Order: sequence, then structure tokens, then C-alpha cells
Amino acid sequence: MNSRMSKAARAYCLMAATLALLFISGASPSLAQEVRAIQISEARKSDERTLAYFDKFRAALIARFGGDPLLSRLEFSEVEGEALVHASAGAPAEFVIWQTGQWISTAGRELKPWAPDADPSVSRFRLSAVTDKFVREHFRAHRTKASQATDTLGPVTVGYFAAPFNRLILEYQVSSMSSPGLTMSSFDLATGAPLDVTGAIVAAHAQREDARRKEFEAEKAARQRILVKEVPATLAQFRKDIGSARLMAVWIKPNKITFVQGDKVIVDYDQRGRFTRRPDPYDSVWLCTGGFDDREIEWSNFAALIEKAMLARNLDEEDRDYAEIAVERPRDCVPTTIEIKFSNYQSPQPSVTFDAAGRLVKSK
Repeated sequence: MNSRMSKAARAYCLMAATLALLFISGASPSLAQEVRAIQISEARKSDERTLAYFDKFRAALIARFGGDPLLSRLEFSEVEGEALVHASAGAPAEFVIWQTGQWISTAGRELKPWAPDADPSVSRFRLSAVTDKFVREHFRAHRTKASQATDTLGPVTVGYFAAPFNRLILEYQVSSMSSPGLTMSSFDLATGAPLDVTGAIVAAHAQREDARRKEFEAEKAARQRILVKEVPATLAQFRKDIGSARLMAVWIKPNKITFVQGDKVIVDYDQRGRFTRRPDPYDSVWLCTGGFDDREIEWSNFAALIEKAMLARNLDEEDRDYAEIAVERPRDCVPTTIEIKFSNYQSPQPSVTFDAAGRLVKSK
């Protein structure tokens, strides 16, 4: 909105200062009542000025765009009106500002929809959906409480609010003498029902923080899993979730297990327990497309094979958790091998190869 102070805002500041002086000087109750009466009157006049300006702004929009303009946001006070106008539901918005009876430049100004990515079929609204009656009734209802009778209301904003409401809402700003700062009063544009937007924002923030915390904890727990120790269970889950295709290779790392099928499909399993099919197939020629029978391998014996590999290469205890295993049937379809490498070493990494029965074949 325009930075100039409205008549209502000036009156509000004047009345606040007057009340403060009266309190300090110990003015009589009758004088304080007179001042309050003036404040209430000024507040109501402000409402009427805001509605009167909206009438003029609405007429200006219709004169400029014709018919019943389609909007994605509307904002007005007693001194200015702004709108995002669309030629059609899918058309881009034209930002316009009407002030002191004329259209003014939008340079250096912006007005954005609350939910820019929302479906245009639900987030756009006709100008006629916003009526004087709707605004006036909510202004009057606001002032029925004695503590709110002197509040300054406005500007008024209309637009589509996404989750958790997913509906068009009208809201107005509230400046109150009874409480510090500014607040917002929000309502369902279709039904007039009040909406706790502030509470919803706080709740959404709390939900995001809770989700972030849960994700952090889940990721922390996942990183503690060493998948080399979980191969039998993971293979069983692979057969259940993915299928029974013969495998050419199984590559096992502490944080990932990769299954390479005979049809060259590659599927990864991560520490979060998720199977993910790679978009590209296996494109090398080093494996036998006929694959091997799962029963050839003693999948639960890998811990013992790692110990044998460590002994064969005279490795230390801290090397154990860096073991990586490659179960492969080479391209000439010779017998399946189990190769164990230790990734904490630079190339060439210590490597020990076993046959499918777990017998040592070579060490390098």
C-alpha cells in the first residue's frame, strides 16, 4: 500500500496521544468518555471512507477492463486500490494501482498472490465476489466488542490462501489501542466464517519443524546401518518387492547395495530401506547375462569372509567397516566369485577373492 498515512491512521495517532495526556494529567472520567466517543466515531468514519473508496476503485476497474474483471488478488484502503487482473484464468497478471482518482505507475511496487502456484481455476475470482455488504458486516461485527470499537481496520485484502485452507479469503489489518502491534482478521470469502490464519501459519511452521526433526533422526539412524551385515534380509526383500530375475552381480557397500539383473536392470537399495531403479541399464560387457542362482552363495557368511580377507591381507580392526563386496558372474559365464575390497585404502586397494563356496582363490 501507499506509504502516506491515512486520515484514520492520523486520527488514531492523535487519539492515542490525547488519551495518554489525559491519563497522565488525571483528566475527569467524563472527558475521557468524550474522547472515546470521538475515537469510535472516527473509526466508523474510516470504515465508510474505505468502503467508499472501494466503490470508486471497483468502478474504475470495470471501466478499464470491462465486464466483471478476473482477479488473483485485490487490496484496498481508504486512499488506494491495487489489483492483479487477468484476461483469462490462464493469462498472466496485470498489476494496476488506482490512487486519488487515477491510475498511477507501478514502478518500484509489486503485488503478489498468496499462492502463485495454485490452480488458476480455483485461485482466480471475479470482482463481483467481493461485496460492500460482506466487508461492512464484518467491520460492524468487529466493532460489537467494546474493546475493539476504536480499532482502525484496513487495508482489506482478498486472494486465494493455500494449505491448510485452500480457499479464497478476505482479511483486513487491525490497529488497536488495547493491544500493541498489528493483527489480521481473516474470513472465508464464500461463507464468511472466520479463519485463524495466524494460528495456521504457526501450526504449519511447527509441523515443518517436526518433520525436519523426524527426517534428521531418521537420516541419523539410517547412517548407522552397515548394509554389509544385512545382505540376507535385503536380498529377501528384493525378491519380494522387485522380482525373481536372475542376478549378474550384487555390489555391497556399507551404505548401499546394488543389484544388477540379467536383463541389465540396475536397482539400488539405500540405508533408508528404499529400492530405486536406475534410469539407465547396465551397459558394460564384463558380466554374464545368464546370471547365477541365489542358492550358490551363502549370503549370511559374509562376516566370516571379511575376517578371512583381513587375515589374508594382514589388515587392522578399523578396516572391517570399510569392506565392500562384489558378487559377480564374469562375462564368460565362468563360476561366480566373491571379491572383497577395503575402500579406506587408496588404489590399489587390498583385495581378496573367494569362490561361491567361500574358498580363497586369490589375494592381492
